[in-house]
Amino acid sequence: PVMVQSFEDEFELPNNNPVTPGEPGDTLRKADDAESLGKEETTYYRKGIGKLLHMMRWSRPEIYNSVRDCSRHMSSVTKHHIKAMHRVMKHVVATPTRGWKLKPNRSWDGKDKTMEFVINGISDSDYAACKSTRRSVSGYAVFLEGAPVTVKSSMQKTVALSVTEAELMAGVTCAQDMLYARKVMESLQLKVRLPMLLEMDNKGAVDLANNWTVGGRTRHIETRQLFLRELKEEGVLSIKWKSGEDNPSDLFTKNLPGPLFRKHMVTFCED
Repeated sequence: PVMVQSFEDEFELPNNNPVTPGEPGDTLRKADDAESLGKEETTYYRKGIGKLLHMMRWSRPEIYNSVRDCSRHMSSVTKHHIKAMHRVMKHVVATPTRGWKLKPNRSWDGKDKTMEFVINGISDSDYAACKSTRRSVSGYAVFLEGAPVTVKSSMQKTVALSVTEAELMAGVTCAQDMLYARKVMESLQLKVRLPMLLEMDNKGAVDLANNWTVGGRTRHIETRQLFLRELKEEGVLSIKWKSGEDNPSDLFTKNLPGPLFRKHMVTFCED
């Protein structure tokens, strides 16, 4: 509550109450030298983004993508960047009681050692989202018994040459965090139900992960394909397709329009 109040006290927020933290379809671009603001405005922007990064990490997962996009422009700031920051802040101020939704599907009495805990993941990507580097954005979430334990929105480290490759990169990163969650549970001498379910909304990526045939156009991404396939063959992962409109990880790859934002937001947050 103190940080939410500081947004109103320390920043010049608009009078409207935006339904979403980011302008739907908008991706911030790198500033030209002629557009860059002065030192005072840059410090003002960095101060605000620092607060939002803390808010995003510990309390408000639905602003993850918008804050990630804003945080990429800390060295060269424009009026458009500051406007985007103000929109995120105003969204938080307008929904001050919203926060993480941590409600598992089942309870455990701490005694039943035969119970198998369920871990699943969902992943998505926004292809060539960055207009400067043409890198894609990965978004994913890992759930333990229906409660999110990991969410991520990040720019991919290399340029993907196709939508399918970008989706595979996001899926592999999600699978790695699912394996980490499994190892943590097993280190506590708890059982995890196998195979764990990974859902992606790109049929090409799902088919590549489930099929041992490698085509000439996908040979350059063979390593990622084989990683997922081996996990599938070992019975660790089950990789299935999920409709994009029903994939909550879409929330972490792009600024969504109001109805779709609200649909996916309730998976991770509650007021």
